[in-house]
Amino acid sequence: MRQELKRRKRLCEQHLHTLNEIFRALGEKDRYTQAHGYRVSLYAMRLARRLGCSPDEVRNVGIGGLFHDVGKLALSDRIFTNRESHLPSDLQQEVRCHPLIGAALLKDIDFLKPAVDFVLFHHEQEDGNGYPFGLRAGEIPPGAKIVSIADCFDAVTTDRPYQKGQSAATAYEILRKGCRRFFCEEYVETFIEEIEENGIIQDPGLDPLRARRLVRSAAGCNAR
Repeated sequence: MRQELKRRKRLCEQHLHTLNEIFRALGEKDRYTQAHGYRVSLYAMRLARRLGCSPDEVRNVGIGGLFHDVGKLALSDRIFTNRESHLPSDLQQEVRCHPLIGAALLKDIDFLKPAVDFVLFHHEQEDGNGYPFGLRAGEIPPGAKIVSIADCFDAVTTDRPYQKGQSAATAYEILRKGCRRFFCEEYVETFIEEIEENGIIQDPGLDPLRARRLVRSAAGCNAR
């Protein structure tokens, strides 16, 4: 039993090192995408708690948000240096691969398996016109729907190379217009209630230790 615990802890530490390197590499590739993942994680966990999810579900949604764009590591640098609001068609097709790549990067880490579907399906839509598989409302995992809303809200309200961040009110309007087409209406309204009561994230900066604790808790490692 003691040997098994040692083996598990050693394996856990190896996985944590790998994930830390992935997160670091994403920051080197594109600092915005790394910080965006951190904020999406925080927003997604807030929504999950408000929806009454269990602590394990909240944690897994947080991990899904943290790594939802990790597949962009494999994308062309042209995408990250683009200053236009619309990508050329070839780059659009490349971007549509990032959920598949991200899920492939994470799927073999046992303790992340509950979060992998949230990475894989966060661009699916209620009407079935999302990607990569065109799933419809009832086929999309709730955690992926949560990450999708958090992803959209943060993308609208923060500065990107090709657009200035807009107000929370503008983001609410975009989310509400997307209900039943892109997003789950119940989740959107719950998210808006959460933001109205507890506020928008005001540039928390990156907190690698917080992210590390989140992943450690999923692995069953001590948070030291």
